[in-house]
Amino acid sequence: MTTRRHFLKQTLAAGAAATPLVAAPAIVRADAPYKRTLRMQSLNSGEKLTTTYWADGEYEQGAFQRIAWFMRDLRTNTTTEMSPALMDLLWEIDQLTSSSKPIYTMSAYRSERTNAWLAAQSTSVDPGSFHMRGMAIDITQDFSDPHAIYRAAKKLNRGGTGYYPTRTPYVHVDVGPVDSWVHPDIGRRDRDAEYEAMLAGEKETQNDS
Repeated sequence: MTTRRHFLKQTLAAGAAATPLVAAPAIVRADAPYKRTLRMQSLNSGEKLTTTYWADGEYEQGAFQRIAWFMRDLRTNTTTEMSPALMDLLWEIDQLTSSSKPIYTMSAYRSERTNAWLAAQSTSVDPGSFHMRGMAIDITQDFSDPHAIYRAAKKLNRGGTGYYPTRTPYVHVDVGPVDSWVHPDIGRRDRDAEYEAMLAGEKETQNDS
């Protein structure tokens, strides 16, 4: 069984590996709050989740288990470990917006099967999407100002940010290499390869040390 300490060690190691491309979570700042709580509602399943995922300097393993299920692929009913850096990004976006509404989620984890099906339906879906890594989510919040989340995510500049002014406007955010776009434009299609190259470089550096 994975202990809380082991879980924290794993998540911090993953965050360190992403440092060249992704800014460090703001929780390392001296003024970080004692707790970080996410309040979310799925527009697809109708499920709601309010959970404190970080407290007193540690990520909460139990919270991430609940988050993984809440953010599951609804087409295949499968889950993956969701990125702690993504949860930090969601929390900080929520702090920058003035809305009192929960974060409304649309698509979080996607299995390879689901992503391939979606990519076959639309050229706006990246075949190498970070959704498959548990590192991306599509969200909205204030329906009267759907652009607010995009502005907040762009200000943080933490990863990929895409605004989709569709019938139900939403924003894609991920913690991969930095990029931004507004539909019908699309993000760089080489970001997954860039991320893999970064991980390989980090591994090589560790092996040499």
